[in-house]
Amino acid sequence: SDGKHTPREVMQMAKENGVQVMALTDHDTVAGLPEVLNAGQELGLKVIPGIEISAEEHGIHLLGYGIDYKNAELLAELEKAKQGRLEGAQKMVVNLQQAGFVVEWADVLKQAGNADVIVRPHIARAILERPENKEKLAGISSVGDFIQAHLLDTSPNYVKRSHISASRAIALLKGVGGVVVWSHPPLPDFRPVRSQIQEVSAVPPLAEQTSNVVREGEEKFAELEKFLLQLMGWGLEGLEVFSSSHSEDEAEFLVSLAVKYKLLCTAGSDFHEKIVLPASINERHQTSAVGDFPTYGFSTEGFVVRLEEVM
Repeated sequence: SDGKHTPREVMQMAKENGVQVMALTDHDTVAGLPEVLNAGQELGLKVIPGIEISAEEHGIHLLGYGIDYKNAELLAELEKAKQGRLEGAQKMVVNLQQAGFVVEWADVLKQAGNADVIVRPHIARAILERPENKEKLAGISSVGDFIQAHLLDTSPNYVKRSHISASRAIALLKGVGGVVVWSHPPLPDFRPVRSQIQEVSAVPPLAEQTSNVVREGEEKFAELEKFLLQLMGWGLEGLEVFSSSHSEDEAEFLVSLAVKYKLLCTAGSDFHEKIVLPASINERHQTSAVGDFPTYGFSTEGFVVRLEEVM
């Protein structure tokens, strides 16, 4: 939904990158699933139909794997989300215009192409491609950097829209056969200012790695764990422990939670567009390819098998 490439192009890149199993989890839309499932058959890749739903509490995202993407109740809920995103995006464009950027709604629609929903990366690309914005951009050249500077949830340019509650989202996804996973935690609400997790010197199998993880005074991580228990009470089944959003300390902590509460583990590249990054760059939200996410030496063995067992 917020990517620059078509579902078929994403599948072709996945094939070239050696990916064997993948899920397409667009934000609040399943419009790309028929194309990606057909492309998967043609290319010999296993595709898990999925979605990423935005929920109200803490602005979290919830992944649904193995969903019945043709379900009428699901499609009706997604149509509501689509309209909310559209209205919010239009207001954000106005806010950015008032902030001094040159951008028109037509520019955003051009960037969105055939996408089913309008999201922040479409707005960012529209602004980046207008030469009139060069001076005001002050060296910002990537979509991720623009969002970080001007369209974060805390930015005055951002327009918060109403979301479905997390409990309702989980029930909806489970009702259409989905396995529900918390996408790329921790989010800013739960991210410590500084981490005191002791580094793990060795890398034994996944279940043994967490015994060396020491957390001291991490109030934010404690809050995340408390909220996780609430999500589990509503039916959450897994955590996305590896993603382009996670630091090493965060990945270690999430692995420890997955082991502690016997949750499924998944990983995601949160891929938006194919880019070439300088070797020195290792920032959040700087995914360069399909299947690109750091594991920091941890093993992903068994992730897919355990997910398929409960699908």
